Amino acid sequence: MTSVKSEKRKGDAGEEVQKKRPRKDAETEERQQRKPFNAGRFQGGGARAPHGQRFVHQKKDWKVYKQQKKELKVKRKEKQKNKDIMEIMSEAKKIYEELKCKTTKGRAEIAAKLHNMLKTGDRYSKMVLAHDTARVVQCLLKVASPEIRAEIFGKLTESLPAMAMSKYAHFCVLAMLKHGSAATRLRLIEALYGNYVKLCSHSFGHTIVDSIYITWATAQQKSCMRQEFYSDLYRKDKDSTVKCLVDTFKDASHMKNIVLGNLKQHIMKAVNKKLVDNSLFHGVLVEYLAECSEEDRLEMATAFTGLLASLASTREGTKAATLCFWYGTAKERRSALKHLREHVEKVCVHEFGYFLILAVLHTIDDTKMLKKMLLDTIVEKVEALVQHEGGRKVVEWVIQPGDTSNFHPSFTTALNEGLKYSKKDANIRQAEILEATHADLVAAVISNSAFWLSNGHIARTMATILLAKEDEKTAEAFQGIAKVISDPCWMLMPQPKPEPEDGEEEVDELKPKKKFKKVKNPLEKPPVQEAEEAPKVGVEDAGLHIVLKKLLKNPSFAATVLENLTEDTLEKWLPINRGCFLLVDLLKSAPEAEKLTGMLQKCRDVIATHKSPGAKMLLEKIQ
Repeated sequence: MTSVKSEKRKGDAGEEVQKKRPRKDAETEERQQRKPFNAGRFQGGGARAPHGQRFVHQKKDWKVYKQQKKELKVKRKEKQKNKDIMEIMSEAKKIYEELKCKTTKGRAEIAAKLHNMLKTGDRYSKMVLAHDTARVVQCLLKVASPEIRAEIFGKLTESLPAMAMSKYAHFCVLAMLKHGSAATRLRLIEALYGNYVKLCSHSFGHTIVDSIYITWATAQQKSCMRQEFYSDLYRKDKDSTVKCLVDTFKDASHMKNIVLGNLKQHIMKAVNKKLVDNSLFHGVLVEYLAECSEEDRLEMATAFTGLLASLASTREGTKAATLCFWYGTAKERRSALKHLREHVEKVCVHEFGYFLILAVLHTIDDTKMLKKMLLDTIVEKVEALVQHEGGRKVVEWVIQPGDTSNFHPSFTTALNEGLKYSKKDANIRQAEILEATHADLVAAVISNSAFWLSNGHIARTMATILLAKEDEKTAEAFQGIAKVISDPCWMLMPQPKPEPEDGEEEVDELKPKKKFKKVKNPLEKPPVQEAEEAPKVGVEDAGLHIVLKKLLKNPSFAATVLENLTEDTLEKWLPINRGCFLLVDLLKSAPEAEKLTGMLQKCRDVIATHKSPGAKMLLEKIQ
């Protein structure tokens, strides 16, 4: 019994031992999984090799490893270099704060010191791309000596196309154009060859192109810039014989459609971005409109319907805008006027834009819509418009289109080219426009008669308005003008001189200081100092004198002036030569000249004391 029991106990213990062995294996596997680096010594993948297999060592690619090491080294150097550049830029900005003040002494030396700090490596090309450091470079280009400017330009020559399209660096390109030498500008213009088409369609680059084309480029350079629009062949290789679009296909007629198609593509790209306010683009567009087919002209008229005001910023642009308006249908013209409505005042007073307004007035058929879109604004802003030459021409064309006293015949001929695109008779159109505006313009003269006599230019427009049509309101306007003229206290104040723009009066630190006093030349005449203009009597002004002589030929106006003329007014006029001539004209045209003759005879002794030609002629008239 005892032996059997002991065997059972041994068997039980053996079974317990067999059950505990797998637990030890699991614990061992867990420990080895927690330490993968031990396995990595024997196998490259980091995993333990299966039981019964040999460990395989994986070889490293040393070329890849070395390349990674090199890249890491370069990155560290760049990081350190950027850290150094940031410190230099921080110090450069501190110097810039001192350099930009006009009252700072020794600005040339400070500029040289700043340049020596920045001229190593590609620091300039990095600085021009940031908003704060780009101002430092602009100040250097403005203040530094020509030699330093040339060095800076040399550092930036390769990156000029990218700078012209940068938000901040394009200001540095403008500074190079403004402050650089003629040789610098020449190299800059040539460095941008091949990029002018791209720049014209860029929001920042088109301003650079506009400045170059208007201000700095020669005729040959302008033709080279236009060639890039004609064909890709002219991007780098320029042809001195190609002066305009026609020259590209005059010897090869089969190339015409190809060149026009290429040019149209560039034009539409700029139109889609609404970047049409560019003088180079305007010149190319006018050439295209002159050579393209009728279908393409209609397409251009449709594309530029809402952009006429932007086009009318240069002479060629105004011509292109006028052609687009003429080529459009009635529906497109109506849409163009709606877009032009909010820009009427600016376009009217523009140096060239007023021609577009005159073309609209001379060719449109729907005068009711014209009054609503255009004429009401012109009448409302008439006092602001007549202070500018363009605005005065618009008002004069509204009243008397093509009047030779206000418009040259060639000017009228250019506008008459648009009549073939109009259906309504020109005389009917002119009568309707006059009927819609004359009464309101006369009312504007009545409300502020003194303003319309403030100078000869405005007075000429006023005379055109009042002499166009006589009615009750015109008589009232004559009365207001006569009261101003007959007032003994009527004086013209001198016009204020325009203030100089920023940057015109600058202290030049680059000129060497004079060591010796310059010996005065006894034969040299002293400079004439302009004395301040004093207020003068209105009739003494040359422009007003011509206008008043024109008005006095009208019997109604002459009679009105005679009614308001007083002895005090005569005392003011008689010492003035032009005043005496006006009195002579008044004696000729006034219906009741005897009254004036009696007043002048009382002043015969006073007239005899004056030796002016007008006083002598007046004395002969009253004898």
